[in-house]
Amino acid sequence: MQTRVIVSAIIEDEDKLLLGKKRENVGPYPNTWHLIGGGINENESLEESVKREIREEAGIEVEVIETLPFDEDYEPNKHGELTHYIFLVYKVKYKSGTPKADDDIKMLQWFPKDNLPINEMNRASVKLFKKIGYIA
Repeated sequence: MQTRVIVSAIIEDEDKLLLGKKRENVGPYPNTWHLIGGGINENESLEESVKREIREEAGIEVEVIETLPFDEDYEPNKHGELTHYIFLVYKVKYKSGTPKADDDIKMLQWFPKDNLPINEMNRASVKLFKKIGYIA
């Protein structure tokens, strides 16, 4: 089994959070709402990685506010191979740009913090939101 370290972010704009919905049949976590993020490139800091991933996946610029607790999960990757994911999560603030879904995300949507699509989110995102107190 391979292990992948992923940077991801809770993207805030006032009382809303930006989530991305994965394409159907594209792992990991197909057809679920989740945080925006991805892999880390060589010679790139973690903060640079999360900003780049958000720019690539959502077309927006953000400012890193704080580091959140890391987490892990096991999920088949896009090739169907069970993978150990380690998530390094940041809270970021939306700065500029118009959100536009790209890559393996089919849709982006702002959700009020008190009305997140919990039943349609992947288990790693739900676990994180519970850990930091965004959902009960």
